Amino acid sequence: MAKRQRPKPQPATQAEPAKDAAEKLIGWIQRHQRRSIGGVAAVVAVAAVAIFVVAYQRNREVAAGTSLEQARFATQSGNLPLAASDLSRLIGSFRGTRAADEAVILLGQVRLLQEQPDLAASELREALDRGLEEQFQAPAYSLLGSALENLGSNVPAGEAYMNAANTTWYGLLSAQYLNDAGRAFWAAGDTARAVAAYERVLDEFLDAPSAAEARVRLAELRAGQVDSIG
Repeated sequence: MAKRQRPKPQPATQAEPAKDAAEKLIGWIQRHQRRSIGGVAAVVAVAAVAIFVVAYQRNREVAAGTSLEQARFATQSGNLPLAASDLSRLIGSFRGTRAADEAVILLGQVRLLQEQPDLAASELREALDRGLEEQFQAPAYSLLGSALENLGSNVPAGEAYMNAANTTWYGLLSAQYLNDAGRAFWAAGDTARAVAAYERVLDEFLDAPSAAEARVRLAELRAGQVDSIG
């Protein structure tokens, strides 16, 4: 009598592994329900904080911009004491905003117009040490150079102008700042650094309008060096 063959086991369908995985996931969620809910709550809380911070920063920027416009109006009206007061308050209240960085530049100009170079230099140095947006660094260094020149501190003034030349985005301004540095170094008797500044204008910015001035100053410096040797 022939032996009855056992039926061969059927291969598992593709749906079974997915079903098993789903059941395992459901079981894990059921076992860790509290922890899962806590994790979701934490994510929601972080998202809410991020939204609040963005909204808060946006509102600060708007308020700072409004204050800057008011201070700019006072400056244009010739009320420099009011402008200086408004700008100082803006910088203190809205530090870290773009408007506050722009206010640093405007306040430096106001201080120089008020013939307060010592105060301008102090405030500009503090702002630069604290950190300004990149686009405001070069004008801040340039104003610092002007304030220091007015105080008779020509070597630090030249160094400030050099920093302005190295941080500006625009080649034409860089050439002008280098000429300013050359003038300050020359006034301080540091002819070597003055020559280097003017030579850099001619080497890197020959097509700039400031190149003509650099060429004249460089010729005068070299003529003076020859005369002193003779």
